[in-house]
Amino acid sequence: MRYSLIIAGGLSLLSSFTHAYSISNLYDASTNGTGWADETASSHIIATPGATPGTNEWFSRYTLGNGDDAFNINADILGQFKNAPLQNTTGASLAAVSDSVRVTFLGTGAARNSVLFLAQQGNELLDTTAFWNPVYASGGTNNLASYNPVNDSSRLFETRGGCEYAQAKAGNSCVPDNLGQSRVISGLAAGDSLVFGLQALVLHYNSDNIHYPNTNYFFSGDAANNRDSRGWNDGQVHTKVLNLGSNRYLVGFEDIWGGGDRDFNDNIFLFEGVITDIPIPPLVPVSEPSSLPLLGMLLAGLLWHRRRHQQ
Repeated sequence: MRYSLIIAGGLSLLSSFTHAYSISNLYDASTNGTGWADETASSHIIATPGATPGTNEWFSRYTLGNGDDAFNINADILGQFKNAPLQNTTGASLAAVSDSVRVTFLGTGAARNSVLFLAQQGNELLDTTAFWNPVYASGGTNNLASYNPVNDSSRLFETRGGCEYAQAKAGNSCVPDNLGQSRVISGLAAGDSLVFGLQALVLHYNSDNIHYPNTNYFFSGDAANNRDSRGWNDGQVHTKVLNLGSNRYLVGFEDIWGGGDRDFNDNIFLFEGVITDIPIPPLVPVSEPSSLPLLGMLLAGLLWHRRRHQQ
């Protein structure tokens, strides 16, 4: 026990500093490295469970020739994700297991275009004052020409680039540009908490009476990450996670202010090389090196202790 506390204390000391991180260029679905070994890997596009022709929902599926039997996004996994309980009422936070984390854009069930970005590294709870004050000063969330909190150093994916809702409604005739692509975040330290943001952009589509007049920002993890002093955020949990084993998690965002329909499938991403601060049993047993479960337990304990202290 004392040995574990010493290790946890060392991780806490390392994690108290903010490390400089970098985000790689986009990796294509067929050549994006670990877990996707075959350069000629095929990818499918499958509809979400219950989707009908002419809807706007796609999810990447990698099963043909990629040599990764442990990872197969299919209707069954999406169904289990849909039915999985929300992690407590505060949301599950993510932390790096090592010096790098891989994020892959798996699919969208949303009408509006969004951008996933790394909002903060090093602490579990978002510094909401630091994030929102420049937005306030610029005059509002829609004044992106004056100030945009998302830039090349933090941007991961655009979820509807090249495939807007109107075109998608015309018989699923397009596929989002970044679907199935991934990026690697490097320069991290084990135990670094990662807060990811979804910048949900303005959309008006009169035919379906869809009106999202504001650019909204929703963050992973604790509901406290989605509160701000002026009420421009809603104080709700906006992510849900599903444990795939081997430090891999599906993370789904709800992109509507106030919680929307709470299906959390508006945008779904695969995170590799992370642990959550709330113990979540894996979807299926997956063999992994014996050192990883111990490290994961230590990191989970550290994150739980940090959350208790912050709250």
